[in-house]
Amino acid sequence: MAKRYQIINVLRKPRKCPNCGEEVWDIIYGTGDMEPWEFLTEYRKSAAMGGDNIPIRPPVWECSCCNTRFRKVKPDGTDAPFKIQLLANVKPAPATRIIWSSSTVDPTLENDFHDLLSRYLVDVETELGEKETFCATALSEADAEQTIREVVEHGYSGLKGSICVSVKARKE
Repeated sequence: MAKRYQIINVLRKPRKCPNCGEEVWDIIYGTGDMEPWEFLTEYRKSAAMGGDNIPIRPPVWECSCCNTRFRKVKPDGTDAPFKIQLLANVKPAPATRIIWSSSTVDPTLENDFHDLLSRYLVDVETELGEKETFCATALSEADAEQTIREVVEHGYSGLKGSICVSVKARKE
């Protein structure tokens, strides 16, 4: 059975949801059965998945919390022109938008050694020739490099390759 949403007509994108006060995201259509975490990993953006079926009067935005959807209309209540966001036109944001944390971060913070932690930019090249820069909070360059190696090897990075042929960290 299809999920039913409350749809509210609005003149422009709300800053916050009027029902719960949470952030409002764009709806991306053409996502098929993609899960939100898959989209976040690959494109590094927060968005609602619209699936492949585009309704006749499609909503454009969705609340990140309560799933209330919003349709853009003119002041007289008729449909306003807008551009549907399709997955095929979405470009990934830089990988540095996600700040990865080393497994050493929590114990360091619990012991109140905040000054030992630093933010690192980690340049990676995979076996497929993909090059990307990641951001990590860690105790050292080696710790940051190991953290990002694990991110890539476990497939959390959005890269197609999973073997790091080159990893080099530097303080941000």
